[in-house]
Amino acid sequence: MRALTTVLPGLLLITALAGCSEPARDTTTAAPPSTGPAATAPSAAGAGSAAPAAPPSGGKAKCTVKDVAVTITAQPGDDPKVQRGLVAVTNTAKQACTVRGWLTITLVNAADEAVAVPTETVPEPGPDVDVDLKPGTTGFAGIKWTTCDKSETSCGAGNTIRFNFTKSTTGPAAQLDGFPAATKSDITMKSLQVGSLQPATQGVVAW
Repeated sequence: MRALTTVLPGLLLITALAGCSEPARDTTTAAPPSTGPAATAPSAAGAGSAAPAAPPSGGKAKCTVKDVAVTITAQPGDDPKVQRGLVAVTNTAKQACTVRGWLTITLVNAADEAVAVPTETVPEPGPDVDVDLKPGTTGFAGIKWTTCDKSETSCGAGNTIRFNFTKSTTGPAAQLDGFPAATKSDITMKSLQVGSLQPATQGVVAW
C-alpha cells in the first residue's frame, strides 16, 4: 500500500502540468493575408505586360537563345526542289536547361530583314518532348523547304537563317553548313516545315 501512495502524487502532478500547458495552444492566431508586392503581381501582368512562356513539364529551367548555339547542316537529296536541314541545338551555358516543341526558323536577307515564308510546324519525327540539355550536349530537329526561282514574286530569298524559342522572327543567326555562300543570297524558300525538337538525330530529317 505504501508503494501505491508514492506513485499517485506523481501522476497527479503530471496531469496538472499537462492541463496547465493546454491554454498556450488556444492563443495561437493565423497570420493576416499578405498585402505586399507578391499579392499584386498578377494584376500588373494583366495590365498589358506579356506573360512569360510556360516552362517545360516538371518545372525545369527553360533554355533561352543565350544558352545555346544552333547549327543547321544541309542534307543532300534526290529532288533539288525539296531541301532538308539538320538543326543541332547545343547548350553552351554552364548550367543544364530544357527545350521543348518547335524552333522559330526565319529566313533573313542581305539587309538583315525577315523574309516572309509560309511556315508550318509538324510533329515529325514525333510529338514534342522535353529535351534535357546538360552543358555541351545537343538536341535536334529537322526542317524541310521547297526551293524556288528568285525571279518569282512568291519566292523568298535570303543569305542566312535566324532562330528563336518564341514566335519572334528576331534572334541569333544559326551557323550554316553546306548552304550557298552568304554573298549570293541563294537560299530560296517557297514554303517551310519545321519538325519537333528531339533528344537524338534518329528520324529528324527522314520525313
